[in-house]
Amino acid sequence: MSFASAWQQVGPFLARAGLPIGAMVVGVAAAALGYLAFAWLSRQAALARPPPFPFRRVPSSTATHLGRTDAAVVEPVRMSTREGTEVVWIAGPGPQPPHPVPRARGYMLALLLAFVGTAIALLATYGRLFGAYDFAVGWVGTFLYWPLPWPGVYAVSRVVLVVPDFIFPMYLAAFAGFAVASGLLRPGSGHSARRRGLALAALLGYVAAEFVLDALFFTVPGATLRNLALLVRSLVGGLFLALFLFTTFYLPPAVRRTERRYHRPGARARFVAVAGVSVVLPAAALLAANDYLGLQPLLFGVTLLLLLPLAALVTFGGIGQWLFHRRRIARPPPSVAEYHPSVSVLVPAYNEEEWIEEAIGAADRASRRYPGRVEIIVANDGSTDRTQERALRAITGLQHARGILLDLRHGGKSHALNSALAIASGEIVLRCDGDTAVSDVTGFATIVPHFADPQVGGVQGAVHPRQRDGWTRKLRGLEISWNHYFLRPAGIATESAEVLDGLFSAFRRQELIDAGGWVAWNGEDSEISIRLQRMGFEIRIEFGAVAYEDVPPDYHALRKQRVRWGRGILMANGRHYPALLGENVDAGGWGVFFWLLMFVHSGVRSLTYVFLLLLIAILGVPALLDAAVLLLVGLGLRAVPLAVGLVRMRRADLLPWIPLYPVFSLLKQTYRYEAFGTIGPHAAPEFS
Repeated sequence: MSFASAWQQVGPFLARAGLPIGAMVVGVAAAALGYLAFAWLSRQAALARPPPFPFRRVPSSTATHLGRTDAAVVEPVRMSTREGTEVVWIAGPGPQPPHPVPRARGYMLALLLAFVGTAIALLATYGRLFGAYDFAVGWVGTFLYWPLPWPGVYAVSRVVLVVPDFIFPMYLAAFAGFAVASGLLRPGSGHSARRRGLALAALLGYVAAEFVLDALFFTVPGATLRNLALLVRSLVGGLFLALFLFTTFYLPPAVRRTERRYHRPGARARFVAVAGVSVVLPAAALLAANDYLGLQPLLFGVTLLLLLPLAALVTFGGIGQWLFHRRRIARPPPSVAEYHPSVSVLVPAYNEEEWIEEAIGAADRASRRYPGRVEIIVANDGSTDRTQERALRAITGLQHARGILLDLRHGGKSHALNSALAIASGEIVLRCDGDTAVSDVTGFATIVPHFADPQVGGVQGAVHPRQRDGWTRKLRGLEISWNHYFLRPAGIATESAEVLDGLFSAFRRQELIDAGGWVAWNGEDSEISIRLQRMGFEIRIEFGAVAYEDVPPDYHALRKQRVRWGRGILMANGRHYPALLGENVDAGGWGVFFWLLMFVHSGVRSLTYVFLLLLIAILGVPALLDAAVLLLVGLGLRAVPLAVGLVRMRRADLLPWIPLYPVFSLLKQTYRYEAFGTIGPHAAPEFS
């Protein structure tokens, strides 16, 4: 029997079996590619643990000898106390001044122009381009269902739609925008051929996924399926866009940790269960509301894109809050009278002459409320203003704590923190920034007893804005209400929180040393929080201890701060993504996963707003009214948690500002995009 005749018999046989062989082949190929990508990512992580803590105090008698024979840099540091001044010797890697965060104006301008230009070009040629696209989708569908007939019943070019499908062209425009802005298309930009190849693979993978999804979703008519397709295709597009973006980021080398001191049974099941319920319940509620109200099909798709992620986040926060307080009741910390180990308050300061005396005085007054021994170590990071003079005056005037002032060469915040850690003698280390004032009313005494539980590795106190005047300070208060008082407890309860804010957080001194101390680049607080969790430690937040932070007064100062924060969180997660690849997913991995979901969602949300504007432009006033209703519902979902958090913060004066929080969220998104432009090829030397 010839091959041709045999093949003619195989086709009808497979058709009678009802098996879509093409789809099975595509599924196997996709699974194989996914496995290869997983294995490749795993191999990128260094097999060694992070280097040990390099800072230590050495006797002056051996300092010269170490300087000749040891790889460490041994430096004399002037240490001042109330008793006087002496020179101590600290061995370490030497000063590591932070790299200045570049301004990415060109990146933002290129991103905007390329996105808008590509979007206009695609929309102008929509009919011709997507006629060919639908024809190709038909071919893909025929292959997927072979040897069965493809049951495709409609495509965009075959039916009259009020509004074209904008998901695909908008994502293509986004890919083009980031490709141009990051320099992937520009010779000499510093990107390697491998980086460009990975970026191209992400783009082609997205296009292929669009063909497959459309071929599947075109098989059944109806608004319900179209809405589901809109949601699925948006999330898939967001995932591939995130993969594309990461090919343009130059992040610290990933590290693999094998040491894990504690295990928490049920952590995986708890996160998966809470996350699943948080998606299913809002989705069911939105579908029921759609059936009851009879929303326009296309606008209901936008409703899903805008409201489902937000509703899921609110549900996740609500369930997580309940779990957080349930755990607090089941495992309460002892009283401070029972457990009060010695505490070292570390205060790094660089050009903080305005606030340093108040910060030291506030820490001293807080020490009065703590029954254990307290020392305050101020690490002056080579300030060029009067920080050293004013810090010395405050140190010599302490009433309740022992004071130490280290006068260091300028080496960055992490260098100052690690130098102070090498000098510290307290069992617990409390980190406070030089512009942060611990509350006289609450102090920090309620933070320390959490460490009576050996599984606890870090505890953050509550952070409130110091100033009340100015729009940046008011919006920061709203942000704290949402992130700290609502989402942070939920993340802690489900092992998916990743950061303890560095300006007011506590750790065990020995565990910080065992972990290697703080890294010498942006985001050191996020990085050490994830690293401790990868070691198996639990992190907590204590709202009974409050500190007041200095908030940037205007747009330019806020932009500079948030761009620095944005790149820092990218760097921290870039270093610890192996926790998500199955190594220790229950210890740090869920935090990286939750951050990745939020990263993808932020991109989807940005394009959803563009999609909504296009709908308004085409449908006119009715769509504008419906869009206003959607935005009001979204605001209502946020308003309740925000209001509860503000009441707990005793900031009822901020309640009228709640309607402006979505605007602030969009503003923060622009800062994140600018942060993307600061971690291109030029950022690689920061980690060498």
